[in-house]
Amino acid sequence: MSFHRQLGEIGALMVCSRLGPGNYHKYRLWQASIPWKEKLGYWHDQKYYAFLDRVNPYSYRIMARNKVLAKALLRFYGIPDAEYIAFFSRHGGVSANGSEIASLDDLGRVLGENAALSRVCFKPVEGSGGDGFCAAEIMRDRETRLRSLADGAELSVPEYIERYLGRCLASDYIVESYLEQHPALAEFNPSSLNTLRVWVGRSRNGQIEILGAYLRVGRAGCLVDNRLSGGFGIAVDFDTFMTRVAIPQDGKTGQAFRDHPDSGIDMGDRQLPFRKEVIDLSRRVLEVLPSTQFVGLDVAFTPDRPVLIEFNLAPSAIGASVIGKSHASLLGDIGGEG
Repeated sequence: MSFHRQLGEIGALMVCSRLGPGNYHKYRLWQASIPWKEKLGYWHDQKYYAFLDRVNPYSYRIMARNKVLAKALLRFYGIPDAEYIAFFSRHGGVSANGSEIASLDDLGRVLGENAALSRVCFKPVEGSGGDGFCAAEIMRDRETRLRSLADGAELSVPEYIERYLGRCLASDYIVESYLEQHPALAEFNPSSLNTLRVWVGRSRNGQIEILGAYLRVGRAGCLVDNRLSGGFGIAVDFDTFMTRVAIPQDGKTGQAFRDHPDSGIDMGDRQLPFRKEVIDLSRRVLEVLPSTQFVGLDVAFTPDRPVLIEFNLAPSAIGASVIGKSHASLLGDIGGEG
């Protein structure tokens, strides 16, 4: 829309819904194709956080932020996630089969003895945005060595941990199998594990509903798909499970695009696999989360099935813009205001 039309709408929204100019542009409301009623349904940050406080009690959110608690809960209920290999920290650790990890040499032994394991990833127990995440291929010869998936460096296990995790060793870490990605997802960007962000909610009548979804895609050479690493979201038509257009999530450049900025491949009108399985998995996760009415799920696709990477009890509000609906349209019946 014209500059003056945008100014008029910003002023009207500030009066009607307290939505300021920053959020106006973050949610790309300058588009003439978005009906005015829909623009009125977008929430400012404080309203979104107040909604989260109503539907997801703050005391329960540690379940999502602590990966040990989250993995234990998912394993208890038999929900598929990445294979757990070990827990370790500067104070020691333990492998999945119960053997003690008193040193980094012990960690190397655990990785070397698991012949079926070819790639691993390391995740801080408490962290977000991909900070501290790294992954490696396991090389077995006279000793177990790790080859970084980020830059190809091949190091002993202690050397690898010192180089890639050294600045984060104050954290506890979990070690998981690095998932093989479904070819349909790898086409978007092969270096990153591209995941489907699914918004799931429990309506006032108790029904669990899939509210919307979008695909998160990383940049060339990156191992993660989150926006802090330059990743972006691709709108997904959940009825057909096909991609539409990509939208940057940096809050600065709002123009939609179809071609990947690095490879140039057309990412639109791509059929995603496992729609029914994603629905079943998403509903199952919300069923087992205590005192939770709304969750954002990150779902990866292996060649055989969807796998839950993590759940988020306070997903970023910007997801509404990528899904293409206002917060009121998506969340109005999930314990919040319409």
